[in-house]
Amino acid sequence: MTPRAIPYLLIALRVAAGLLILALALLVGSPARWSCAALLAVGVLSDIFDGVIARRLGSVTDRLRIFDSRADVVFWLCATAAVLILHPRLVATLWPAVLVLGVMELTAHAVSFARFRREASPHHLLSKLFGLALWALLTQLLITGTGGLVLAVAFAMGVASQLEALAIMLILPDWRCDIRGVRQALALRRAASAA
Repeated sequence: MTPRAIPYLLIALRVAAGLLILALALLVGSPARWSCAALLAVGVLSDIFDGVIARRLGSVTDRLRIFDSRADVVFWLCATAAVLILHPRLVATLWPAVLVLGVMELTAHAVSFARFRREASPHHLLSKLFGLALWALLTQLLITGTGGLVLAVAFAMGVASQLEALAIMLILPDWRCDIRGVRQALALRRAASAA
């Protein structure tokens, strides 16, 4: 194994952590809440460090970033499903937020496919902040079964992140990964117009 494979292994670890969270919720139930929360932390930390390590090794590629984005979706869907399995009464509370964010995510991808024939993968700053808010929320939901203020904050961060992702996809002159935000997308568009 070469060092350049480490980011891929960390991404695979995140997918495995998500699947294990889901399996524990299904097979063990409520006694697995703390184990699920610990695996959630493992998955989030792998998400943070896969990018850090890839940049240090110079192994960041579009392929890696798309794989990372897909792994994120699997991981967060598994964790959300585990919350709903462990705390079924939360379905009524969470389904509107999950539906809104899901439709927004699909819209950004549809715009990206329509414009560039590629899926969206901007990895913008707000998406990283939303990931941290989602970590806090799902940890709280797994352990306590209540969302409260953390749910409202995470939802607001999610909406802001999805709106920025959509704006980035609409502004970019051509498809790219790792766009920090709308400001960078606008700078790229101006540079393309000037060329």
